[in-house]
Amino acid sequence: YTLYRENGEVLAVVEAKRTSRDPRVGLKQASDYADEIQANQSFRPYIFLTNGDDIFFWDSESAAERHVAGFFSRENLERLLFLKQNKISLNEITINDTIINRAYQVEAVRRIAETIEQKKKRKALLVMATGTGKTRTTMALIDVFIRARQAQKVLFLADRDTLVDQALSKGFKIHLPNESNTRIRTYDINKNVRLFVSTIQTLDLCFSKFTPADFDLIISDECHRSIYNKFSDVLAYFDAVQI
Repeated sequence: YTLYRENGEVLAVVEAKRTSRDPRVGLKQASDYADEIQANQSFRPYIFLTNGDDIFFWDSESAAERHVAGFFSRENLERLLFLKQNKISLNEITINDTIINRAYQVEAVRRIAETIEQKKKRKALLVMATGTGKTRTTMALIDVFIRARQAQKVLFLADRDTLVDQALSKGFKIHLPNESNTRIRTYDINKNVRLFVSTIQTLDLCFSKFTPADFDLIISDECHRSIYNKFSDVLAYFDAVQI
């Protein structure tokens, strides 16, 4: 199967196998299809491998295939393609010293950038003591990802309203004022913004209203409290870089 963009170019190839087979047996076959399509358009299409139960997403130019919770939307694929074609190395981006200016904060951002970009990891853990500027460091990190064009859609998660409100009012609105933002509520989901905040409890009730690729970067605040213990399935649903 092929998934098209509006102008007729192929955004993705879907190689489908019967349910009894591992979908990854179609890797070579799907890659051959992508080769043929790439020869007739300006970019290489993404690849999905599926047997009806399991789905794998593969950007065959830059990463290994990975298990995902569902197919991506056309909008998701267009955004991923834009980011891929226009991204800058995270470590080439100057950290905004109006957000953070302490050496350990800057080092934290650089270390995470190295983990994601050079070590090819999609998850990283940042540990900071109370009062050392965790919110500011997080905002500086998000700012780097956005200016490097490695993220357009960012979700900030926490398990308490106070942390979510703080991220929105003292984080996004002050340090990233030019980026549109919203709080996710079960009765009010506006996808036409760049920055999102939510409690994990709220997201647990409405995550199925999103596609697995609706976010490029997810920040989980104070994950040791409950996020990864109780809500690991919610986070596993999203195919995003997770901090």
